[in-house]
Amino acid sequence: MRQAGLEPYSGPWTRRQARHLISRTNFGALKRDVDAALNDGSAAVAVDRIVDDAIAEPLPEPPSWYGGNGGTGVDQVYQLQRNWLDNMRQLGFIEKMTLLWHNHMPTQWAINDGKTNLSIAHLMYDYYKLLRLNALGNFREVIEKIGKNASMHYYLDGYVNEVGHANENYGREVLELFTMGQYGPGQSLNYTENDIKEIARALTGWVVTSNRTVAFDQSRHDTGVKTFFGQSGNYGYDDVVDIIFAQRSAQTADYVARKIYTFFVQAVPDETVVAGLASALLSNNFDIAPVVRLLFKSAHFFEDGLMGARIKSPIEIIVGFLREAEVDPTQALLDDMRDSLTPVNLGQEPLNPPNVAGWPGINPPDASGTPGHHHWLTTTTLPDRWDVMVDIVYGRRGADYDPVELAIKVSDPSDPFRLAIDLAEIFIPIPLEETGIREVAEPFGGDPNIPLPSEVQNGPSYLRNLSKILLDGAPFYEWPLITDTESPGVEDVRKLLRGYITYLVQLPAYQLT
Repeated sequence: MRQAGLEPYSGPWTRRQARHLISRTNFGALKRDVDAALNDGSAAVAVDRIVDDAIAEPLPEPPSWYGGNGGTGVDQVYQLQRNWLDNMRQLGFIEKMTLLWHNHMPTQWAINDGKTNLSIAHLMYDYYKLLRLNALGNFREVIEKIGKNASMHYYLDGYVNEVGHANENYGREVLELFTMGQYGPGQSLNYTENDIKEIARALTGWVVTSNRTVAFDQSRHDTGVKTFFGQSGNYGYDDVVDIIFAQRSAQTADYVARKIYTFFVQAVPDETVVAGLASALLSNNFDIAPVVRLLFKSAHFFEDGLMGARIKSPIEIIVGFLREAEVDPTQALLDDMRDSLTPVNLGQEPLNPPNVAGWPGINPPDASGTPGHHHWLTTTTLPDRWDVMVDIVYGRRGADYDPVELAIKVSDPSDPFRLAIDLAEIFIPIPLEETGIREVAEPFGGDPNIPLPSEVQNGPSYLRNLSKILLDGAPFYEWPLITDTESPGVEDVRKLLRGYITYLVQLPAYQLT
């Protein structure tokens, strides 16, 4: 039986579907965001609200140094990274779309820093700003602009591309990685090496000015006839973009649709759905917003087998945990998170992907067919992920954290049975009966003659097991009445909650989204 396609989803609209939508369009599933989506009443209404809000979200204020003379060094790049991580935490979908395009058309601050004396921080902010402002705009317009962005110009050596010494780097990557890919549907070859050479000639003549703009220098441009994709003429930059979208629009739509699908749905693309998304890109003249609306409203997106089917990227798991646990990060904590994401640690440092292909963990399968998200988990990175989250829970990463505040916000903190389930449903993306909750053979602590509430005694086994894990031997009937973070007995509850959240985030299911 074939999987569902892009027809509108018409199934039940429960917390499970709402949570899935939020976790994929945001970083983590913050309870109030899930509640809002559930209250929308349907996938269609929730999706339109999420996309509309993202389109309307203004660009955050730039760093204070951006308009002045400061901000030239690595410390300011670190500030950009911290700011972006916090924007992801607070603003959600628009920043997730920006991350998608950053992976699709990446630059690396660490590489650019060795190529120019201009402020690397200003260059990287200009690059982020371009992607952010166009994240839900028109893909063709993004391609028109990205090659004239100074950060990209340095990264792919456009600044040394001149007549008689054509540099092929940008010409190659604009075909292989940014638009159509080397092979189209059916493994047909999309371009030749000669196409790359001729396009490189057409792109000659662009330089970076002292104020970080990219300008055309006619004296550096190759004015000869260039031939690519069966077209011949004295072509320049704009002609290259025109010809790509005139001659390879179907191949480009397929390639971009595949990237969108892999980023938001699952690691191995469904070819039928990708084809439908590509068709939508073409019919909408490469406008992005209608295509993501179509995907997120589709029956395919809400298939049971696709919920909890992707391994979280490092950014997703860290920023998502900050949101789900409702951590209010300090600058020290954000800097610690930034450092945790560097290549020597978890390996998804914003503004510094490993190479021009981006992070393999959020790309379609490589030539071997290995799903990209398998790259994220190793015997080293899994315990490192645990360490980051557990340290946050215990206040060891530069910010105090009180799990009692979370308990008060999301549940009845005076009811350990309800609290155990409510917290588990916040952190775990799949049904609890499928999660593999540890079987606790020991009886509940305390006087065995005091009966459990009937809904616990007669409820599912995972309810009793989770409750025992939370209580950790403490008698359930001694759980204190909690009205605020200073209630009598709250310190014991605080300790139990730290241990319980630690258990939840170390479950294999927490690695999934």
